[in-house]
Amino acid sequence: MTVPSRSLSKGMARIVAELELRQPTLVTVEELTELAQEVGLRTPAKVLAARLRATGWLLPTAQRGVYEFAPGSHAGPYGHGDPFIDLRASLRAGHQLITVALQSALWLHGLAERVPDRHEVAVPAGATVSDVIRDRMRVVRFSPQLPPVEVERLPVHQPPTILVHLATKPGAVRGWHTFAEALPELVSRSSPDDLDHELDQRPSTARARLAYLLSGVAPHTADRLQPTRPPTVTWFGASRTTRRFDKRFNIADDLLPFDPRTISEAA
Repeated sequence: MTVPSRSLSKGMARIVAELELRQPTLVTVEELTELAQEVGLRTPAKVLAARLRATGWLLPTAQRGVYEFAPGSHAGPYGHGDPFIDLRASLRAGHQLITVALQSALWLHGLAERVPDRHEVAVPAGATVSDVIRDRMRVVRFSPQLPPVEVERLPVHQPPTILVHLATKPGAVRGWHTFAEALPELVSRSSPDDLDHELDQRPSTARARLAYLLSGVAPHTADRLQPTRPPTVTWFGASRTTRRFDKRFNIADDLLPFDPRTISEAA
């Protein structure tokens, strides 16, 4: 196997030596400017970035002005294999409204055995997302009430947020069997107060759907969530072809591939 050549001029070698010492995953144009000053180079940062890209030491990301560093230990212009590298680049550039959601959040919390085929992120309605993020990840619209937690240096929806997301926008969910398997652990990591807070200012239909979804795995939580005055009928799905009807919560379920009332109660 031939290892790609990554030859460097003397000045560029000083830049790479500093990067090797610090071992960053991502490098911004601003950081290259600082590095150039430290090693006594007057070359503009954009020129440095272009040369380092041409020689395979920096790799492009979804975010303009943010690059992935390919260290010498990679024996060539190869990245870190991080599926979230483009998200990390966007966050480094200041796009703080993007949050890891749904199946990707399950996986990062250790609640799913398999990596989703396409990672999922959530952004508020109206927020802009780069075309590359849209191409490489599944983007859904959802605004959490609870702040995200940091997992592997990424903002990730908390378990109560994941549960309320399922109940608020069930039609946007993929892989319902994966969530069915994770329900007991999601409930065990979600306090009733946090669920109430996440449901605050959302339609009463979201509360009714969540109560129905948790009625088997967490009946006491479902009792607390049950609306005082349930809506006339709340649809769980949009096809209007009922698979099952729950009289207690007035839920017409035409979406779930399982009956949530039969899931074992969380330990």
